[in-house]
Amino acid sequence: STPLATLAQPHLDQVSQTLAESCSVAVLDGDDIVYICRSAETRIISINLLVGTRLPAYCTSMGQVLLAQLPPDALEAYLARVRLVARTERTTTTVPKLRKLLKAVRDAGHARLDQELEVGLRSIAVPVRDARGAVVAAMNVSTHASRVSLDEMQARFLPVLAQGARALGTVLLG
Repeated sequence: STPLATLAQPHLDQVSQTLAESCSVAVLDGDDIVYICRSAETRIISINLLVGTRLPAYCTSMGQVLLAQLPPDALEAYLARVRLVARTERTTTTVPKLRKLLKAVRDAGHARLDQELEVGLRSIAVPVRDARGAVVAAMNVSTHASRVSLDEMQARFLPVLAQGARALGTVLLG
């Protein structure tokens, strides 16, 4: 992931500076996401998110984007083995609900989470595709729920985030 992280950093910095929020890139590793680079404008959650931090994929926006792009057999294998633990009262904790959610994420092309990982944390994520169109990572923006509504995330954050992911994708070889 080092070349990807190196290539991603300027794009993350641009998104982060434009929105004045934290921005990250992660990859799927087993059942978790692993942060490979980060541009943090603010620290908004109690988890100290550093490069190398691992979080459960099912309750993170980047994880949901990455899970939604898995081939059907790989997704079903994941759903058969994952233990869905409630991190907050809003965390998706049943396989049928998660399956439905991941289909909606795949159809929408992005994931929005509202306090599923930690109370007060909202995030939105999009896939990062290489030159062949393969999903190689996910990029997100995180914010505090008291500062930014879900509607604002959709209207203001998503276009900037999607542009950042596309710009990164143009420099990735297939």
